[in-house]
Amino acid sequence: MSSSRTPLKDNTTPPSSFLDPPLTPPPTDEKTFTQAPRVIALFKDIQAGRPTKQNSWTEFRLVRGEYDEIELRLRRDEPLFGYVKDKIRYDYYGGSHQLVVRMPTGVYELFIDGVEDAIRSQLKTIRGGSDRAALFAQKVRPARSTEIYFPVDGSPSSTKSKHEPDASFWHDNAQYPGVIIEVAYSQKKKRLSRLAEDYLLDSDASVQVVVGLDIEYGKKGSRKATLSVWRTHLAHISDGDELRVVQVIADAAFRDDEGQPTNHAGLQIQLSDFACEELTQDVIAGENRDIIVSTQELCNCLTTAEDKIKQEKALVRHSILLGVKKRKRSETPPERITSDDEATYAEQEEKTAKRVSAEDADYEEA
Repeated sequence: MSSSRTPLKDNTTPPSSFLDPPLTPPPTDEKTFTQAPRVIALFKDIQAGRPTKQNSWTEFRLVRGEYDEIELRLRRDEPLFGYVKDKIRYDYYGGSHQLVVRMPTGVYELFIDGVEDAIRSQLKTIRGGSDRAALFAQKVRPARSTEIYFPVDGSPSSTKSKHEPDASFWHDNAQYPGVIIEVAYSQKKKRLSRLAEDYLLDSDASVQVVVGLDIEYGKKGSRKATLSVWRTHLAHISDGDELRVVQVIADAAFRDDEGQPTNHAGLQIQLSDFACEELTQDVIAGENRDIIVSTQELCNCLTTAEDKIKQEKALVRHSILLGVKKRKRSETPPERITSDDEATYAEQEEKTAKRVSAEDADYEEA
């Protein structure tokens, strides 16, 4: 773990982008799911390619049980469910009942792919060896936005938070990824420190390092991009030990205003960062390796992504011969819901109702 530094203070305030946040939880018999239809409508608008007033980071304040209702409605619409799982990322904070819908752009996706590839290529080199480090690296794999579920402290065992990072690296035998990478933009940057804290603390330090890459340029005309890194630190205090999160690198520029690489060391992580201590302490002790993505590589990844998107209209495409017709299959009518499907949905609704009722009872007791 990293050396001690002054821990980050949590001075966050409820973001102003919440849509109609309730001031107090409504009584059980009066509760209605007002945000669920809005979330589903947003998903449908994105799927249909309709312009929306939402931005790339949209937050919703839900009530108890409403996240389950959203998941249930999604599963009832199979085409929408498949699209959302494939194209849209959304996080759910079980403790505060906040849902965040994020829509990364093409630049973000291409950039993170380049950074992930730079790390993966170095892992591949280590795998080619014959030592214990090679055997360890052979079990580390990129998992991109694989869903991560964390239990919520002090809540029923069924209550969980869900996150979909921009990139992650998992060891085959680990419950959680060791390395998580997030690409930041305006709204997301305000929440990135808290998100890093959730990853590190909610995983009980199974997540070793969280990397933030801010490519949302500052002042007009600037091409500056920065790097931030968070790790955990075990602090010894008067009444025992305390696990804290420290930002070991804070907004260090890897690209300057003109778009050139800086003299910063770049992204530096160790092989031992890719899994928790239980999987690394007796395996790669004395054989740890540094994995470095230099500022030059980071800049190349970002510039390549930007150029790809900007030059989209000028890219080469195949031209078919004049007069050649294109034939597509005719549309088939949508399948009707079978009685088995209806029974399944009814069972899911009953489980959701029981869970909401149980959580309401917990809330009233509190």
